[in-house]
Amino acid sequence: MPYGELTLPPVYTGRTSRGRYAKGNVPYNKGKTWAEYMPKRAQKRAMKGWKNLAKYRPKHRAETAGRSRRQVIAIDDDGRWTCFSYIGAAAQWIGGNRNNVGRCCRDNQSKRVIRGGKVNTDHRYMGIRFYFEDDDTWHSKIK
Repeated sequence: MPYGELTLPPVYTGRTSRGRYAKGNVPYNKGKTWAEYMPKRAQKRAMKGWKNLAKYRPKHRAETAGRSRRQVIAIDDDGRWTCFSYIGAAAQWIGGNRNNVGRCCRDNQSKRVIRGGKVNTDHRYMGIRFYFEDDDTWHSKIK
């Protein structure tokens, strides 16, 4: 370092490179209410933001394992079938992806009509057809 050059040590903020608090450092607002560290105007803006997040947040999806889960039927080429409580269980059984199993179930619904007025209910994922249990199209596929 040349003579007369000014160097300042880096300012340590207690955060990691990703912006999280490092071990042993406590955030200034931990355990405090909004009223203890925010002015009223900031509190109103924050409440408005939380309200809008809740308003436009996507609702629960029916094909995931929540309150509105649907049973899934898996049918192989021999006509043997297995019932699962939800799409995730079927995906674990086959060793595949839950999204692909759900897409196969939705494509095999009898309500879905493609061009020409025909209904294709033979969509497969990893060689197995998946149907929703409450849909009646899978009854003709089993033996």
